[in-house]
Amino acid sequence: MSEPTPTDSPRETTDTARDPEMGPGHDIVSGGHVDLTMHVGPLYFDAHRVVYATIILMTTYALYDEGTDPFGPGPLIELFGLSLAPLFALAMAHAFSDAIDLQIRNGRRLNRHDRLHLMTTNLQYLYVAIPPMALIVLLSLFQWHANDIVSFVQVVGIGSLAFWGAYAARRAGLGRWLQVRFAFGYAVMGLIIITVELILTH
Repeated sequence: MSEPTPTDSPRETTDTARDPEMGPGHDIVSGGHVDLTMHVGPLYFDAHRVVYATIILMTTYALYDEGTDPFGPGPLIELFGLSLAPLFALAMAHAFSDAIDLQIRNGRRLNRHDRLHLMTTNLQYLYVAIPPMALIVLLSLFQWHANDIVSFVQVVGIGSLAFWGAYAARRAGLGRWLQVRFAFGYAVMGLIIITVELILTH
C-alpha cells in the first residue's frame, strides 16, 4: 500500500466520505452533493432560498396595518415597498457573504463566472415577491381593503410553506401520509411565525 502523499489532509478525506446506505453523491451531510432545486421547465427554484424569503416576507406583512380605508395608490405603493425592500436587503446580504465565502474558499479574486453565479442565485430571493405583488394588484381591482389583501397573501404564504414541506418529504422518499404531515407541520410553522410577530409588535 502506498504511503499518503503530503497533500492528503483530514479535510479532503472528510469531503470525499460517503454514506454506504445512501450511495455516492446522495447524502450532503456525509460529503455528497444533493440537487436542492425544483425544476419547472427552464426555471429552477432553490427550496432553501424560497422558504427563507417566504418567511421573511410573511413576518414583514404581519407588521402591516392600513385600517379599513378603501384601497388606493398609497397602500399599493406601500405594499410593493414592503414586498421588495426586505427581500432586496436579504439578496444583497447573501450576495455579499457568498462573495466573501467564494474568495476565501478559492483563494482568488472573483471572476465573471463567479459574479454571474452570485447574481442568478441571489435573485431568487426577489422572485418570491412576484406572486404576492401580482395578487395585490389583482385583488385591488376587486376593491379589497389593504388589510384583507395582506391577510389573503399570508394565507397563500402558509400554503407555499405547506407545499415545500410536502416537496421535502417527497424528495426524502416518504409516503403520501408523511408528506401530508410534513405539509401540515410547515403550515403550522408559518402560523406560529405570524402569531409571534403579532404578539411582539402589538
